[in-house]
Amino acid sequence: MTDRDDNFRRATAMVTATIDDRLNAINEPRGFRTAVTEGVFARLDSITSRLRVQFDHLQTRGSERIPDAYFVDEMETENELQKVSAGLRSALALGGILGNPLEIEDSLAANLTPTGGWARRSEASRVPRPKARPTVFEWSQLPFTWAEDKGLEWPPAGATALAKVRQFVGEDAERVRVGEAPYSQWVQLGFIERQLSSGRRHPKSPRRQILLMSGLEGCGEAPPLNSAPLSELPPDLWVRPYRELMPGFDQQRARAAVATAAKPLAALVSFEGSSGAPATDRGLGLHEFCLTPQLEIVALLGLRPETPAIRLVLIDDKGPGIVCRQWRRTPTPDGRHGPVEPTTQGADLIIRPDLFEVLEGAIGLDRLALGVGVIHHQGQLSTESDNEE
Repeated sequence: MTDRDDNFRRATAMVTATIDDRLNAINEPRGFRTAVTEGVFARLDSITSRLRVQFDHLQTRGSERIPDAYFVDEMETENELQKVSAGLRSALALGGILGNPLEIEDSLAANLTPTGGWARRSEASRVPRPKARPTVFEWSQLPFTWAEDKGLEWPPAGATALAKVRQFVGEDAERVRVGEAPYSQWVQLGFIERQLSSGRRHPKSPRRQILLMSGLEGCGEAPPLNSAPLSELPPDLWVRPYRELMPGFDQQRARAAVATAAKPLAALVSFEGSSGAPATDRGLGLHEFCLTPQLEIVALLGLRPETPAIRLVLIDDKGPGIVCRQWRRTPTPDGRHGPVEPTTQGADLIIRPDLFEVLEGAIGLDRLALGVGVIHHQGQLSTESDNEE
């Protein structure tokens, strides 16, 4: 393989990693991917040189963790995509594909919009770390008391006490109420938070993390001990009306579904395959956690996304009805070289009190439970711990 072949392969890999989902979304007009790749290939030497400089400035010496930043290879690939896209309608016309110019432009714009939409919505929904959480998690309000080996307890007694607890029912299935404005007295449908301490060699300290999860659940029988109080869904409800996601699903059908469903009311969002989601394994990415309500809840309450959908908020004629709040907390630098990473990240899903009364009535008081889950881990989670001093 020649150097040119190797470099073209690298340019192709950059294009695939950065914009492959959007190329697929427009069904890849003939020659489009090649044109973008050729543009990246023509500037590959400059991109490689600048990328090396960026890593030298941003990456801790000896670390293998990719810094949370927007790199030149992503920027140049994006620029080339937008440049080629600007002439796409003319190219389609030359190829005999004619149509309404406005419809073509709208379709192309929707599918070729730069990624990062979900990251921007997350930042617009970011709040200071709130206090609202189940009382069984009160011990986690002040994180990192267990971060170092100085006679402090690990794992925390609160985590140990919940090791074999999956669900609370009856009077113990408390409704967590929000205390912060402007959502005072709203009810927390779901909660997740990860606390992480980085391992160090000097002074010696292991890498530790605690993951906390809770959520209200409609239940019939007790769920398995190793299950989670949060299910998993794509993020579509934050940007698309539920009628588009499930045509014909009306309020009556939603009420019946809510009354019989045995599952968490909140779900952890998976962005895999979602349009507008930046890469999560490198570069400027999403917040660690995002929550969404179940579709039948949204349909029952008649909620819809904001227009435009710039926050993680569902509204009705009275205003916001369900909101996902997100938070990230970075520790004070401790003198080590290199950037510090957020050590507390979390999200919760909250609902307006009057809407919760409707939801609670549809589920039934005897079917509403509080699910919890705690995972704690100590040890080597990445090669970075060995290399930092």
